[in-house]
Amino acid sequence: MKRNRTDYVAYIFFALLAATALELLINVAPFIVLVGSAAMIYYGLKRMSKQKGKVLFYGGLVIFILTLLSSFFFLLLVFGALFYMLYLFWEKASKPTKMEIAINEQASNDSREAFVKNTFLGDQQLNHEGFRSDDINIHTGIGTTEIHFENTVLPKGDTIVIIRGFIGSTKLYVPYDAGVSVEHACLFGQTDLFGNHKIGFNQNVKVVNDSYQDAPRRLRIYTSIVAGDIEVMYR
Repeated sequence: MKRNRTDYVAYIFFALLAATALELLINVAPFIVLVGSAAMIYYGLKRMSKQKGKVLFYGGLVIFILTLLSSFFFLLLVFGALFYMLYLFWEKASKPTKMEIAINEQASNDSREAFVKNTFLGDQQLNHEGFRSDDINIHTGIGTTEIHFENTVLPKGDTIVIIRGFIGSTKLYVPYDAGVSVEHACLFGQTDLFGNHKIGFNQNVKVVNDSYQDAPRRLRIYTSIVAGDIEVMYR
């Protein structure tokens, strides 16, 4: 069986974790301190309502973390994890996630499944059919995401789409003949909703296209991100 990159990263992670445990066991003093600090944390948790319990808990936690940081292999594990996350962020930013949305209007209610997609880091291209038109939830993490609705025939009525993200850029492509309503909220970023530009802090923007009220097929899009850009355009 061909192993992917995630398998190798997991092997390296557990190898460094095992090396950390072995290093602490060989050096008896750090191991004893680690066990003692773990006992302080345990008894502190059981007595958190009292001042003594809080001192034991937080004191044990500080000693436990400092003891782990004294391990070469644990530091290697921490810096390796940070480097890998930065690499994934760069990789995702350079190659955006692409989601091709397809709705099967003919599917029966029993055969349809709610569409919930979660991505934090990584590159994916999706083609989905047969989910309920009122239950599309997309959770993005870090990087650029493209969501395409222009290649599907929307069902009659309202199709509700909820998009939540952390940091990055989101682009939505919608069909010309659909009524579209967009409500967007973010702490900081730039919005471009059908040519309406806005940039700044603590944004709450709502835009409705001209055909929304009379359109038989409508997209109601709700987006929320911490920081980043959003662009909604026709295609």
